[in-house]
Amino acid sequence: MSILCPFPTSPPAPPPMEDDDLLSEILLRLPPQPSSLPRASAACKRWRRLVSDPAFTRRFRRHHHRRNPTPLLGFFSQDAAGITFNPTMEPPDRVSPGRFTVLPEARVLSKILGCRHGLVLMFHQKLKRVLVWDPVTGDQRSLAVPHPLVFGTDKTPRGAVLRAAGDAHHFRVVLASCDRHDRQYTRAFACIYSSETRVWSDLISTLVPSEDYMTLSTMPAVLIGDSLYWIITGNWRAVLKFDLNMLSLAVIHLPVDKFACCKPWNITVMRAEGGGPGLLFVLDLTAQLWNRNTDSDGVASWVLTRTVELDKLLSLNSEERRFLMIIGFAEYNNAIFLQTDVSLFMVQLESLQFKKFPVPIIGRCYHPFESIYAAGI
Repeated sequence: MSILCPFPTSPPAPPPMEDDDLLSEILLRLPPQPSSLPRASAACKRWRRLVSDPAFTRRFRRHHHRRNPTPLLGFFSQDAAGITFNPTMEPPDRVSPGRFTVLPEARVLSKILGCRHGLVLMFHQKLKRVLVWDPVTGDQRSLAVPHPLVFGTDKTPRGAVLRAAGDAHHFRVVLASCDRHDRQYTRAFACIYSSETRVWSDLISTLVPSEDYMTLSTMPAVLIGDSLYWIITGNWRAVLKFDLNMLSLAVIHLPVDKFACCKPWNITVMRAEGGGPGLLFVLDLTAQLWNRNTDSDGVASWVLTRTVELDKLLSLNSEERRFLMIIGFAEYNNAIFLQTDVSLFMVQLESLQFKKFPVPIIGRCYHPFESIYAAGI
């Protein structure tokens, strides 16, 4: 005699690896290397169907968005001939140099202001517009530049682009510059654009005591926490800080006795060991890493925490020893780009692992490109 169950029964759950939703969650957590999804797609037709879905690739990018470490796919270099992408990863993660091609009209007439969160920011001098470009998806947005920013000391604003925290769809653009206020002061100013509101903020400014020439370094801004930092160059030594939350500008002074030989090409802001702002200063083939510490009384000071003898680390030859300058910094990978007369080096500042690239032309601008990219998907 059989006993019938009084309640309806649901069909048995499929085995874990036969559940598409569960499998997608597993594949979503693959490392964000360019070869990860292509390798997974080669496993079987079902896996290829899942990872080839545009909705999945968007989720994959969002999942790894602003997570450390974001792959350093390469760098954009710029000279008189235009803008070129240069891959830095080894096969099978190496991205083809022609994969990220700048539009012909922007290739020569535009200047790269910076790269961050998989976006590239360019400035068109003639049109007085900035272009936000996602090389992976091809999406782009052109924005008119607020009038006062075009007429700073160098006629070209400094700029930074970043995606909104926790939001891969929206971005923000910060433009900054400076000009002469009077005989005793220079005015530093900035404003910010939000793709969510589609408007620029009011102009934010601060006065800097300076009787001499002063401008912002052409080195791209460095994002640390919720603030952007630029080196102030000229006959003065300081750092300009733009707080993205407070929408305020502040000037951080650099002591003359510690940075007497500071030049635009041998110093940059970097992320310090504790996560706050730090400095990388190259002097006589030695890299000095400085932290900005604050004591119990709230007094901040710059403290030397580490030195690296670059000539020994990089095994520089006599030709490479003649000249060494900083030409780029990859924020998420904490890697610095150093150029000599004949070579280009990428040095990871924590492990001190480095890579050497041949570079035939001196004087280029280098912009590290860190992003999530699935080759061939």
